Amino acid sequence: MLVLLSWLTACTNEKPHLPEAKGLPCEMLVIMPSALLNTDIADTVATIVDCDAPGLGSSERIFRSMTIGERGYEKVYKAMHSQLKIELAPGQKQPVLGVANDVYARSQLQILVRAGSLADLRSFLSQQREHIQRLVLDFQLDRYAAMLRQKYSKKVDADLQRLGYRVNVPTDIASTKKGKNFLWGSSNRGGEKDINFVFYTYPWYGEEIADTARFVFKRDSVLRANIPGSQPNQWMQTARGEQGQPVVWPSLRKVGDHQRLEIRGLWELHNGFMGGPFVSYVQVDSIARQVVVCEGFVFSPNSAKRDLLRSMEASLRTLRKMDKGKDK
Repeated sequence: MLVLLSWLTACTNEKPHLPEAKGLPCEMLVIMPSALLNTDIADTVATIVDCDAPGLGSSERIFRSMTIGERGYEKVYKAMHSQLKIELAPGQKQPVLGVANDVYARSQLQILVRAGSLADLRSFLSQQREHIQRLVLDFQLDRYAAMLRQKYSKKVDADLQRLGYRVNVPTDIASTKKGKNFLWGSSNRGGEKDINFVFYTYPWYGEEIADTARFVFKRDSVLRANIPGSQPNQWMQTARGEQGQPVVWPSLRKVGDHQRLEIRGLWELHNGFMGGPFVSYVQVDSIARQVVVCEGFVFSPNSAKRDLLRSMEASLRTLRKMDKGKDK
């Protein structure tokens, strides 16, 4: 049973004196009773915060995590931006999960999990594993997106406006390539820590947005036409597994009144040796009768990819349609 508590409700407007939350991107703090630090409860928590991040094609932890006892929290760590607090409350009948924002700092998330026994705590944490991960990931991506709205690539934003949309991507993405209903922006870092933004549209005839096979077919045709390799027989495409199936992990989410298909996957250079992870957001513009796709992809063969890809996924969350030359 999941109970949403109103513990620690607060907002920035009511507390203008709050400091800005601190912490590195993808960082997460876990606070639990000191007596539980060396128990199997800590091992259960580790399955939430120390597992592999999805969709990278390599092993990287989902978060930069740190676990502490309650004693050191008040003095040093109260302003951390992403926090998971574990509490044991003997006598409590049902485990609960509560969420609060901006309690000790601006742009801060705190998640509380409380249970009456070790057995209940262990079971409840396991049940809520993916939910807790999603809460933190959404918060961190939206936090990064808010930062990008203040400082972003003016070049990419200006070029996308010709297609009726605006977006805020990192300032490192300074060069673009335009095509029919298509835009590609790249950092052009020479093959290391290279981040890229792609936008394109195609006609919508009423088909289901969750048709992953159709998405891959459309994606590959668009990328083949617009992102070639250095040789005539090379182009970017969705990576294939040993049996020839596309390497993608789709997820259908409801955002407001609309559905958005989020696809994580791997890309490769056809007849080449380049590749890496990508994330795509796909949604339908029913008024314009078109499918709108925005994507971030990374090429960084010799270094970590998690933070790079999340910076691009945060950018995707800033995409918005223009209405008569203005933001919608």
